This record gives sequence, structure tokens and C-alpha cells, in this order.
Amino acid sequence: MKPIFLLLAMSIYSISAEVSSDFLYRLATIESGRDDLAVNSAEDAHGRYQIRAGYLADANESLGTSYTLQDMHDPDKAERVVRAYLLRYGQAYERRTGLAATAVVLARIHNGGPRGAEKAATLDYGQTFLDLEQTP
Repeated sequence: MKPIFLLLAMSIYSISAEVSSDFLYRLATIESGRDDLAVNSAEDAHGRYQIRAGYLADANESLGTSYTLQDMHDPDKAERVVRAYLLRYGQAYERRTGLAATAVVLARIHNGGPRGAEKAATLDYGQTFLDLEQTP
């Protein structure tokens, strides 16, 4: 296997491993208290992960789907969207920085957008993510 393909395969694996059940539990706890019916009308954010239109459009592009914001109230569809978004932008982070996209990095991307891990504004979110207890 050529080195570039090995690196890509390792990157996909590491990001997938970071988006574990515990990761998703923590993210949903922060975003909505794990409420699938949650809506933040001020930001037009929907579901347990509080997914907004731009986030959803990016994930739909990656997945080849046409999910709507109303679909984000379905936990299975919302999880697919989160995984696709974080895979896309976690890989971009790794290419850009040469660093691994850890769970905290991915949480900050979820909170702050494609370059969220590089924004000072997401530092508190990352700390909150770390401070949460693991899945019961």
C-alpha cells in the first residue's frame, strides 16, 4: 500500500474511532440534553445535536442525501449527518495541521464549523466536552 493511501486509511479509522458512542452522548448532552425534539429557533438548529442548515448541507453533499432539518429529529439520521460532517472536516483538519483529529478537536469542529478547532471561541466548548462524565 502506498504511503498516501495508508495515511488516508489511518485518518479515516482514527476519526471514526473518535466519533464513538461516548462522543455522541457527550455532544448530545451539551447541545440539547439528548432531546431529539429540541429546536433552537434563534439559530434554526434541530435535534439532539442542534444541527443547522449549513452543517446539514455539507453532510448531505458528503452522503449524497437530501435530509432536511426536520429529519434531524430522527436520531439515526442525525447521527449519520454528524459522522459525515466530522469525517469530512476532521480529515481536512489533519491535512491542514498534520495533527490527529481527537475527540476534542472534533467537538470543537462540531461547535465552530469546518475550522472550529482553530478558533479561540470554541475552547470553552472543548473544555465542557472534556469535563462531561462518560456515558452511564
